[in-house]
Amino acid sequence: MAVVINTNVDSLKIQSLLTNSTSKMSQAMQRMSSGLKILNAKDDAAGTVISAKMQVQLNGNKIAQTNVQNANALLSTAEGNLDVIQDNMTRIRDLTLQAKNGTYSSDEIQAMQDEVSQRMKEIDRINQSAEYSSLKLFGGTELADGATFQVGADYGESNTISTDTTLFEAVNFSAMTGVTSTNFNLTGFDKAAKTKFTSAPTGIDNINDCKNDYDVAIKALDAAISKITDKKSEIGSVGNRMDSALSTLTTQYENLSSAKSIITDADVAAEASNFTQQQILQQVSTSLLAQANQAPSIALSLI
Repeated sequence: MAVVINTNVDSLKIQSLLTNSTSKMSQAMQRMSSGLKILNAKDDAAGTVISAKMQVQLNGNKIAQTNVQNANALLSTAEGNLDVIQDNMTRIRDLTLQAKNGTYSSDEIQAMQDEVSQRMKEIDRINQSAEYSSLKLFGGTELADGATFQVGADYGESNTISTDTTLFEAVNFSAMTGVTSTNFNLTGFDKAAKTKFTSAPTGIDNINDCKNDYDVAIKALDAAISKITDKKSEIGSVGNRMDSALSTLTTQYENLSSAKSIITDADVAAEASNFTQQQILQQVSTSLLAQANQAPSIALSLI
């Protein structure tokens, strides 16, 4: 090889290698400190696009999980109110059945009527006051057509669960039985001058099947209790679907997170090994560069 001064080829080559090892060492340090394998798009263009789409899905999945939990809370709140209404309806039925027996005086029946009146008022109060957040649960306009819950990260019917349109209808005493509080008067039942039922209440197929007004009242209450249990059954069915949806979302989130990790997360052990390798190469290149820079000085010995 010729002895030259102006162009030190060995030095240039070693400088290139030094720059390369320094760059790779810096990249390894960044990956270890951030925990990410893709620091910018140039590291993996395809991986950047795929991981970005996966992140959108992951975010949507978490929102869907929250949606399911909120929906379950709404359904549980509605069921809790229906439980209390059912208890009151059942007690009213018990009192009506008790009052039908001919062993009670007018005062005793009036005492039963007083309790019935209070329980009817409580049913109507629950109907008016039952809310989830600011959403009226029974008889409100927002839930007049039932509720549709978003339980997926994407759009479309396959990502929603809907309730029956009748689930959130009014549950006041009159709506459930077809009997007004004025008509439902134990002290006036079965007396020719004070007959209260002039037509069949809601849920009574044939009023002629009932021998007297007490029978009509009991049958109306049975129909009301049946409506309540139907609503609770619907809540239970939807709740089971919600639990299934939440389980699916959780599994999807785990699998998608694992897939995204393969693309974006740095292997710290591998990066540490690479860092050590590049660090050694950097030290060697630095030492050799110093020697290569001194090589042209051999020309002085020829002068």
